[in-house]
Parts: sequence; C-alpha cells; structure tokens
Amino acid sequence: MQGQTRTLIWIGLAFGISVGITVMAVPLYNLMCDALGLTRPAIPVGPSKSVDTSRALTAPEAARRITVRFTANTAAGVPIEFFPLSYTIQVPLGQPVLTAYQANNLSAKALDGVAVHMLYAMGGEDGVKVADYVALQQCFCFAQQHYPGNKQVNLPLSFTLSPDLPVGVHTITFAYTLFEALPDDPRIKTKPSVMGAATPTAAR
Repeated sequence: MQGQTRTLIWIGLAFGISVGITVMAVPLYNLMCDALGLTRPAIPVGPSKSVDTSRALTAPEAARRITVRFTANTAAGVPIEFFPLSYTIQVPLGQPVLTAYQANNLSAKALDGVAVHMLYAMGGEDGVKVADYVALQQCFCFAQQHYPGNKQVNLPLSFTLSPDLPVGVHTITFAYTLFEALPDDPRIKTKPSVMGAATPTAAR
C-alpha cells in the first residue's frame, strides 16, 4: 500500500511540474532573452511603424519572392490536432497575404487555448531582426480562443512582408505552439475581439 501511495505522490509531483513548465515556458524564455540581450523572435499585431507598404517597389523588389514556412506543435496533453492549411508559400514583398491554421478538437470536452509563436529568418546577415520587417494584421497568437468539443476551428493569419526586408533573407518561418489556456494565463497578451475570433466549422 505504501508503494502505491509513493507512486501516486511521484505522479502528482510530475504532473505539477509539467503544468508549471508549460505555463512558465514563455515568461522564462523572455527572461532568458532579456538577460542575454537577445531579440525575442515575436511580431506585434496591428499597424507596424517599421513596415512601409505605401511606397512604390523597385523592379528587383517587385520580382522578389520569400519562402514562408508554417509549423505547428501542440503541448502535451492537449487533445487538439493543430496544423497550417499551407505549410509553405511564396510571398511577394509589400502585398498582404491571407492564410490560416486549423485546429480539430478531438475530444467531446470544449476547452480554451492560446497559441504562441516564434519567428525565424534564414539568409542575410547575422542578427537581422526579421520581426521589424513583418506587419501582422490578423493572428490568433497570444489570444485566448475557444475550441468546442468535436469541432474544427479555422484560425486566420494575415501579414505583409516589408519591401525593405534585407537582401539575402530568403526564408521566414512562423512557428506556433498551442497550449491550453489557464486562468490568468501569462501567455495571453491580446483579446480575441482584437485579433479576430476563431471560426468554427463543421467537424469532419
């Protein structure tokens, strides 16, 4: 009996630690970036002062195409199938792009979730702050979304790449991880009404 009790205690401790790591992953990452003087690879939502899409493009800029990749991960224990509708697209500079992710709640129980993202660039000089060259008009990132039981939810994503994106940058990756939202979740930065609420569709 004592052996079973000890096992249950260890399971409870392991569960508590895993929940704590999940909740604190983003704040700890941000603290690490601040301590090391690194740029946080995230992008703001809304009008971007650093992205000028109003000026006329030069011929090389108009012809340039950037490979944009989308990745998706789901935190352990979250019963949601989460993936981009397009894994790779070719994006012109200065033109708005609309794509989406899809989330399928595989359980009968509804839950609230929050997706966080990182932004990475390939090519160009070291230390390029690619976030300065991406204007994100609509995103589900850092916003609480509701996922009904046994339903599909479409998650729109709209962005524009700046014509001033440094020469040499050829690939940008949007990397998303979906977590279950908790009360007073520190990962939630914006309200769904600002971001554009998730759109449920009929389950497959």
